[in-house]
Amino acid sequence: MRRTFLFLLFLPLLLLACGEEEPLPTVAPAISQAGEELAPPAVSEDPIVLPTETAVPVTPTPDAPLAARVNGEPLLLATFEAELARYQQAEAELGNQSGDNPYSSIVLDALIEQMLIRQAAAAQGVLVTEEMIDQELAELQEVAGGTDNFVAWLDANRYSEEAFRTAVSDGLIQEQMVSTVTADVPFAVKQVHARYIQVDDANLASTLLAQIQAGDDFATLARLHSLDRITGENGGDLGFFAAGTLLVPEVDAAAFALTEPGQVSEVITAVNREGNPVYYIVQLIEREPERPLDDNVRSILLQQAFETWLDGLWQSANIERLVEVESGS
Repeated sequence: MRRTFLFLLFLPLLLLACGEEEPLPTVAPAISQAGEELAPPAVSEDPIVLPTETAVPVTPTPDAPLAARVNGEPLLLATFEAELARYQQAEAELGNQSGDNPYSSIVLDALIEQMLIRQAAAAQGVLVTEEMIDQELAELQEVAGGTDNFVAWLDANRYSEEAFRTAVSDGLIQEQMVSTVTADVPFAVKQVHARYIQVDDANLASTLLAQIQAGDDFATLARLHSLDRITGENGGDLGFFAAGTLLVPEVDAAAFALTEPGQVSEVITAVNREGNPVYYIVQLIEREPERPLDDNVRSILLQQAFETWLDGLWQSANIERLVEVESGS
């Protein structure tokens, strides 16, 4: 639901990467197991408030309008408008100027999520010191090629020094929370090695299952009939995978329900992105009770763990949105 906007603060950095100068790194690379970034930080200039069961709202000054309240903590309208302007500028420079994009909704949700992360971090005693921020800024200035280049980059991306220090602080906090939340994700888990056949005709699926049950070779039928030509050319081989890592959950569940090598599932029905039924047959090749995860698979599990934790923050939060935003299509 919210993950489409989690890279929003990387847009100015992506733009810098397209220029002639060496790009600055992201403020806080959360997880980089497979070159994929997990949940980049959103910027908020608001103070850290320790969440309690009855959070006491922080009283803003009378002339400081709000964009939202998150567990009683105010999100200033000025903070929201500054981040929205930065995001719109970055999107425009990337050539993404579609009027259908709900920019304000994306930015508001990102800021709210960063506040939730910051509040949870405060509740767990996670702190970022001024010295840590100074060290990070010094490293960024070095990468930028000096203070003048760094200041020019801040100006080009609508950052005041104070706002960028807040961004760095939020990034460091999130980096620590990612490490904490995903600490129990294992490096080796139960995995299965399976193959499958994918077709879009129920009658054909039933016919293929009958042929397999009568002794026809599964891999040969996959090469002849499977719509997934990437795996089909290899007899439908999916390789080893951990539970919850396939794109089609029904296939994932069916593979792990099989217990004996060579065992074949019944015809499995799923629905594709267009809402059309797709039919699968799965065969188990082998199982391993504890197989090391490759970087790509572990990255998926790390992201799942962090997003599950984030979902819990959203579900338990008291959020008041005080500005009107566009809704996604």
